[in-house]
Amino acid sequence: MPTLVKDPILNIEAVEAIIEKYNEPSWLADARRAAFKNFESMPWPTNRDEVWRYTDIKRFAIDGLEASQAKTTDISERIQMRITDSDAEGIIVHKANKLIYQQAEISEEGVVFSDLRSAIKTHEDLVKKYLFTVINTDTKYSALNVAFWENGSFVYVPKNVELSLPLGAFITADSGGFIAPRTLIVLDSNAKASFIDEYTSDDFEERLFTSGVVELIMADGANLRYVNLQNWSRNVAHINKMKAHLGRASRLENLTVNLGADAARVEVESALDGSGAESEMLGLYFADKAQHYNSYTLQIHKQDHTFSDLLFKGALRDASQAVYSGNIIVDEAAQKTDAYQTNRNFLLDDSSSAVSIPQLEIKADDVKCSHGSTISPVPEDQRFYLMSRGLRQEVAEHVLVTSFLHEVTSRVTLPKVADYVERIVQAKLGVPGVKEKL
Repeated sequence: MPTLVKDPILNIEAVEAIIEKYNEPSWLADARRAAFKNFESMPWPTNRDEVWRYTDIKRFAIDGLEASQAKTTDISERIQMRITDSDAEGIIVHKANKLIYQQAEISEEGVVFSDLRSAIKTHEDLVKKYLFTVINTDTKYSALNVAFWENGSFVYVPKNVELSLPLGAFITADSGGFIAPRTLIVLDSNAKASFIDEYTSDDFEERLFTSGVVELIMADGANLRYVNLQNWSRNVAHINKMKAHLGRASRLENLTVNLGADAARVEVESALDGSGAESEMLGLYFADKAQHYNSYTLQIHKQDHTFSDLLFKGALRDASQAVYSGNIIVDEAAQKTDAYQTNRNFLLDDSSSAVSIPQLEIKADDVKCSHGSTISPVPEDQRFYLMSRGLRQEVAEHVLVTSFLHEVTSRVTLPKVADYVERIVQAKLGVPGVKEKL
């Protein structure tokens, strides 16, 4: 079993080095040290663990990797193009653990948008109040993040402020190793915002492992539109854990996209802690060339009249694999809950496979809940029909995949995100005329 125990870089000395490097306040230093103790005490996941049973865990090994360091602070052509073509108008760019670019013209009073390291200096009380409150050392990998993160993104929107400017962060790298990005978004009562986290890189030879965390905190009446889009190069193993706290009558629209990396695992959780909270959880993935994607979701209903709707859809080809495991949990106090969970998989060849495990745990007696999943091969009659009308195979498959994924993409309210995803799908299918500057 892969292990980090003997890794020369992931030890208490490395934790202390980060604390000293940034001259961190005592509360943050203490949190790091406690996280490392928890990290050391927790076992590594194995295939005996239900939520990891069908995962190729060896592909997430990080032993022997040192902290990734940016070779340059230059903004690559890829990132420059993505900045130009993004729905986000306020931008932060992180390369490895270093902030290399920030641009935003925010007119709304009291809004904070910065890298997390700077926010600790300029808004320490605010960061201290919220950081680690939603995700701390819940798992081995989240404990790893708390102990070793160096920078990330921070957004705070005050009470009753609607942020008109969509914000976003690009996380990239130009060398191998280990990075632990972190995002903290806080919306006060009746605040509104949109944010896009995008992970992408050009090809480089060394292996990169990312262990990311996203904390979304929404007070009563807040409204957040959040996108997490992963399109790393193929030398990357990616783990990301996102959890949202939803206050009374708040609403979250969340889209999770997996298209790049060699192997990726995403954990997406909505905790509907306030009465009347609503969470839309969309997911999309397209795996090829033996990629491995794993999605684990939780919809936790803690109060009455809450609503969640989850739809994850993915297409697979070229001996790729997808694993979905999700659970709807309805507490006894969560009467009048509506909760839905759907996972659908589309296999373009016989060499690819998918596993889907939707689950329900219901303790209340006045609820509407449903779950379902499908794993379906491409309809050969439809592929034959399109090719018989003169379409090349890759174009015919593009039509079929696009149609299959449309149920998700049609609900994406950020048009440039939807268009970008469509272009990546086209490029992966080899559609002629697609210029893959992605």
